[in-house]
Amino acid sequence: MSWELILGSSYVALGALVLTLNLKSQIYYGFKLASIVFLSILYIATYIAIGEIRGWAIEKEPPSPFKLHWAVVEEPDKRNGTEGMIYILGQEINAYGTLQGQPRLYGLPFSPALAQEIENARAAIEDGKPIEANIAYKAKKVEDEDLDDMQTREGAKAQPDSASEADRLTLNFREIPKPDLPAKPAQ
Repeated sequence: MSWELILGSSYVALGALVLTLNLKSQIYYGFKLASIVFLSILYIATYIAIGEIRGWAIEKEPPSPFKLHWAVVEEPDKRNGTEGMIYILGQEINAYGTLQGQPRLYGLPFSPALAQEIENARAAIEDGKPIEANIAYKAKKVEDEDLDDMQTREGAKAQPDSASEADRLTLNFREIPKPDLPAKPAQ
């Protein structure tokens, strides 16, 4: 069940509940109080659930391939306790090479290698070149694979560390070639 459907049905229930409570009914006082608490929690949940609609960056990988419109690198700051983020404004490219949907803001965890790749791609965008990006992952080190095998044998779940996952993520950038246009007919 999608969150849009859950949210919509919650507001239908909210409307029915408010209608019932506003009519002069002899509903138990505890039920009225519980409904007020429920509605308060529903408002907070709604605010959190529509984070993507408000235009905030979503913290998941962008589609592959995508056109890079712009990127911002926020480096980690130990003094303020921020871990750093890389914000990418990208738009999906379909199999035919055309842009699909609306541009979207993605938030990726900071890694120095990815930040350098982003800086190089941003310089190309400033030169007026359209840039396409494809997502790739670096191969794991042998030590990491051995650690995962050991954790699996001991019964622990092999959970990837978010920092190592960020270090493994790479974006391969290339300039989008200009489309071949048919020749103009002679007049």
